[in-house]
Amino acid sequence: MTQTNADFQFGAVVGSGMTAQAADRSGADYLLALNAGRFRVQGASSLTCFLPIRDANAWVMEFAEREILGRVSAPVFAGLTVSDPSTNLDGLITTVQDHGFKGVCNFPPNALVSGRIRDLIEAEGLGFSRELEMVRRARDADLDALVYVNSNEQAHAMLAAGATTICANIGFTTGPTGIDSILNMRTMARLVDEVLHGLPSDFPTLCAGGPIITPEDAMAVWRNSMVKGYISGSTLDRLPIEQTLEEVANGFRMISRLSRHNRKINDAGLRLLGSSSTIQATNRDIADLAGETEPVMIVGEPGVGKSTTARFLYSMSDRANQRLSIVDCAGLEPNAGRIQLMGSARVSGHPSSRGSLEDASRGSVIFEAVESLSSDLQGQILRFVEDGTIQRIGDTDQRTVSVRILSTADQTVYAETAENRFRPDLYYKLAVHQLVLPPLRDRIEDLHELVDHFSSQYTKGEQVRFSNSALKMMMDYHWPGNVRELKNVVARAVRKARGKTVAQRDIEFFELPLRKPSQLSPALADPVLPKSESDWILAALVRHGWRRAKAAEDLGMSPRTLFNKIKKYGLERF
Repeated sequence: MTQTNADFQFGAVVGSGMTAQAADRSGADYLLALNAGRFRVQGASSLTCFLPIRDANAWVMEFAEREILGRVSAPVFAGLTVSDPSTNLDGLITTVQDHGFKGVCNFPPNALVSGRIRDLIEAEGLGFSRELEMVRRARDADLDALVYVNSNEQAHAMLAAGATTICANIGFTTGPTGIDSILNMRTMARLVDEVLHGLPSDFPTLCAGGPIITPEDAMAVWRNSMVKGYISGSTLDRLPIEQTLEEVANGFRMISRLSRHNRKINDAGLRLLGSSSTIQATNRDIADLAGETEPVMIVGEPGVGKSTTARFLYSMSDRANQRLSIVDCAGLEPNAGRIQLMGSARVSGHPSSRGSLEDASRGSVIFEAVESLSSDLQGQILRFVEDGTIQRIGDTDQRTVSVRILSTADQTVYAETAENRFRPDLYYKLAVHQLVLPPLRDRIEDLHELVDHFSSQYTKGEQVRFSNSALKMMMDYHWPGNVRELKNVVARAVRKARGKTVAQRDIEFFELPLRKPSQLSPALADPVLPKSESDWILAALVRHGWRRAKAAEDLGMSPRTLFNKIKKYGLERF
């Protein structure tokens, strides 16, 4: 099977006829009949594939023959385990041929077993070396071999054995019945390149597993690594099913919730747009903090949505029906600002007035750009936060005011606090809870969804499509102005476009520096040569198949030191 560097190859792990036919209709390049796929459609975790519950090879033959083979046009690969010493490899290959499979796949792969168990399996000759032999015999029988590996050494060994497609497997996929993964898309891309380094540039390569849970995640890894495509397993069957069932069930539960409340909250609107794992985690944090009463500080670069998030928290709180005061801290002059915040007493010719804090009593106040407060006003707000009272300017009475405090801040608030330009005691009072919003460049896989949303706003719901070349140009940009900048670019592009398609020529005004390879993080600019201690340690872990004792020996440090550094740099694999 041939492919070009421009092609994105899509492989689908299938455990049922319905999944196989859906993937085939979508144009999947590979279909993999694996026992893990069968377990998933039965509601079990992919991890179950390693347990001796039933004869994995016979099971694959059974459900593939009954539901898949002869019913799809895409080539079907048989997921085979060769760890059973009684398995006759030649007989197994003959069975695969007789059933009409296109080729074989080493699954469940011994590459995903680590530590002492893996060493013992290898010592018995039932591990990776036996998988190599299966591939050799499959190729001798004119069968293709799509193989899973998780180290560069394994990739080159499989290439030498005759594998026709190599997949860098970065562990099981995350999710409710999966494995939690702390990897992000950049780290995933770096790991994939570590595994595939040195393979011929035109050789078919894929990746699978880890933090990828959406097509956008897969595209982000594809754009930032040498890999040619992606194998979808849990992301094709388990995750969509889990998400759909949960959404439907929550929809029914929402009926009773709405009946208990007099106000309606449009949950679909009260969230930051995007489907990436990064923004999904942020939205979960927003929902968790909605019911809190302690102050929340929202930190992030300009344009990431700090003010929008603050309003979400207000709208979802128990005080949503009460007053909201918004204080632009950057616009407060020291003297006039005190009156704006605290109000003023009655003086000759002028009535008394309430300030922003008193005006929000029993409601909420949002301090926008709180790091911009002058030192005098910082003291005023600190006293208010500590005892909940205000004193109007020129008055002697103390007034008790109950408000929920939300604040937004640029990332400079950390340096301002460290250098005492922003009072540390006020910072700790305002940041009892803290939300750090990601910049757009760290969740670039959300760009397409954001573009669709903004374009529909400017066309009153009429669908406008952005061409692939226009989207690629936008995805290669580093977006210093974040979502706010993207919104303005979309507005201008939609007005400039001819017809219902925004082409690359329609965003040629968008002539700002694009990200070049030299501007990428060291990990992505050069996946081979470590540029930091973190990269150096990661390279050793990948090189030794995540066996920490071997990696520590290679690095010349004790296992305990290596463990501490893995924790420090967040390099835990699962």
